[in-house]
Parts: sequence; structure tokens; C-alpha cells
Amino acid sequence: MARTTKTLSNTQIEKAKPKDKPYKLIDGQGLFLSITPNGSKLWRFNYYKPFTTPPKRTEISLGSFPDLSLAEARAIREEYRALLAQNIDPKTHREHLHKTKTDDLANTYESMAWAWFEYRKTKKNFSLDYQKDVASLIRRNLLPHFGTLPISAITAPMALKAFKRYQDEGTLEKLKRTIQKHNEIMTYALHRGYISSNPTEKISKEFDSPTVEHFKTIKPEDLGEFLYTLNNAQIHLQTRFLILWQMLTMTRPNEAATARYEDIDEQARIWTIYIKKGIKETDKGREHKITLSRQAMALLREIKKRSESKVYLFPSAKNPQTHVNTQTANSAIKRMGYHGKLVAHGLRAIASTYLNDKGYDSELIEVALSHMKSDRIKAAYDRGERLEQRFKLLQVWGDFIEECSNGALPKHHLKMVV
Repeated sequence: MARTTKTLSNTQIEKAKPKDKPYKLIDGQGLFLSITPNGSKLWRFNYYKPFTTPPKRTEISLGSFPDLSLAEARAIREEYRALLAQNIDPKTHREHLHKTKTDDLANTYESMAWAWFEYRKTKKNFSLDYQKDVASLIRRNLLPHFGTLPISAITAPMALKAFKRYQDEGTLEKLKRTIQKHNEIMTYALHRGYISSNPTEKISKEFDSPTVEHFKTIKPEDLGEFLYTLNNAQIHLQTRFLILWQMLTMTRPNEAATARYEDIDEQARIWTIYIKKGIKETDKGREHKITLSRQAMALLREIKKRSESKVYLFPSAKNPQTHVNTQTANSAIKRMGYHGKLVAHGLRAIASTYLNDKGYDSELIEVALSHMKSDRIKAAYDRGERLEQRFKLLQVWGDFIEECSNGALPKHHLKMVV
């Protein structure tokens, strides 16, 4: 007849007194209460270690009574017996859980975000300006939602809730950038074993994609009217020069507004700028050379005559040591009556439309606009940048602007330069 063990009761445990030597009160199935000479009552679990030959007994401490009640000790015993049925050592299992919890506390989303950031700084196309933008995005858009959480605790529903606000606000570009950087951080953690999967990998599919809005522009045949309006507008002469410079060089508004004398080689008739977006060759950005037409060189001479700065072509009126606001041209174009019809960036589209309509090489035009939309365009850059052809292209565009002016512009603006 099998021996049966009488289970413990709370009353029996509470009445148990210390003795000269430690002794046990057995509850059965490996669980017992050890009572020490100083009166401590400690729960312990006795079991055979899996995969030992011959079978080897060991013990694991569960906690002390009354902090751990009889019912709680029995629940832990059943949990450990279930592990043993799967040949899992309870002690090893507990150590693993403890390590996981410790790792979770150390590997928070914030610590992983900055670890990724430092790693990203070692790679290409991460200029100082771009680093500042990304650091700001992490602080503003990600850390308030996930910062203190273990990286392993991030879930798709959690991310869905965090990112939904940007869709509700209609800031879809911000939403796109935020999700992109979040997933780069999660991928960094995945590849280094901090998480076993990225549950938010496809979270962007839950949201609307930003709509590509084309910049407002006018047709090439309407350029003459615009130039006439520009010449007669009540705007500062420097602002008029700024708009003309941007138009003649086919540059972006911010590139024209921040133009510096030291980047212009007048003898070679080349202006070198650095593109901050897309592929970056250095911390300054991707180098792009702009060929200057005769009209652009004439305008440059007029700008230099009137400039109060030796650094910027278009210095700020408040502080000549810095440049004008990058929105200056846009504001002026609005005041000229072109609100909703044309923006400063749209001046580039006029040039593109005109030159494409004239049958010039579309890839050459894209290079002149500093677009890097495809490998073919990049290859066009790599072929010595095709400067000679671009000189001809920009000159054709400068000649068209001069033709459209019909005397609306002061002659010195477009004076021919040998």
C-alpha cells in the first residue's frame, strides 16, 4: 500500500515552534516548510533534476511564510511540476526569467533608440543637420510613447495608438518619417537579438500615405507676364534679384536664399551647392555644380554691387552676417498676386517644362535640377556631370528668360557677359 503524506494546514504552520535543529513540515509532492532554530519558516521545493543519471535531487527556495501563503506555495509547486513534466529545470527557468526581466529594465526603447542613433552615425548619408532632425524626431515623436518601456514589450496595438494622432492631425509626412525611424530602431534591436521579431514591421499599412502635391506653377508661355509683374511689384530690389537668381539657376528656394560668394567660381562660371536630402557624400551633403549662364553672371555682378555682405548673396536686412529667410521669395510671389497659382519652387517646373518641350535630354534636365530619382540619373551624374552640355542647357534657359522679359526687366539685369 502506497504511503500517503498528510497535507499541511494553516493552523499547523502557524503553531509550529522552532527547535534546537532545523526540521521540516512536509506538504507532499516535493513541497515542504523548513523551520529554523531562529523561528524562520521557509518554503522549499524538492525535485529530481532533468537529464541526470543517476537521478539527482536538488532543492529550490520559494519564499518565506507568511509572506508566501500555503496556497501560493502550492500554486508555485504545481507550476514547477508542470515544467518538470517537460524536462525543464525550475531553477534554470527562474534564472532565465530573472535575466529576461533584468535585460528588459536595461534594454528600454530609449536606450535602444540612442544605440541605433550612434550606430547610424557611422554610416553614410547621415549629415550633421540630418542627425539633428532625427534626434529631434526621436525625442518628440517616439520617446513620449515608448521611451521607458522594454524594447521587447512594444506591440502593434501600442504603436497603432501612438501613431494614430499624426493621421488625425493630418500630418502624414510626419507620420511617415516617424514610423520609418521607429522601425529602423526595432530592426536594429531585432538584428542584435534583443527582440525575436518586430511586431510593428508593417504598421504603416494601417495609415494613409502622404499625397504627393505638385508645386503650383505656371506655363512657360505665361513667364513674360510674371516677369513684367515682378519688375513692377512693390518689393525690395534684393528680393527681385533673389527670384531672378533662383529662376536662372533652376535651384530650390532655400538653395538660392542661402547662396554664398565663396561657393561661386566666377572664372569657371560654376556655383557649387550641397544638397542635404537624399544621397550625401559628406557632412555638408551631396555636391552639385550649377553652370551659370551669361544672364546669371550679369545678375551676379549687379548683386555684388548692392550687397551689404561679403558672405551671402542675399543677406538678411536685420543681420547681414546671415542670409534672408528661405520663404522670402514665396512671400513676395504671393504679394504679387500669384497666391494659389505659383510658388517659388514652381519656377523649377517652368524650366523643366520648357526644356523638355524643346526636346532636350530629360536625364540632363534632371541632373541640372539636382534630382536623383533613379540609378539612370545617378549614372548621368557619374559621367563627369556632363558640365559642357549643362552649360548649353542653362544658357538656352537664360536666353528664354531674357526673351520673355520684353524689356520688362532693367537691362543691366540681363546684360550680356563675354
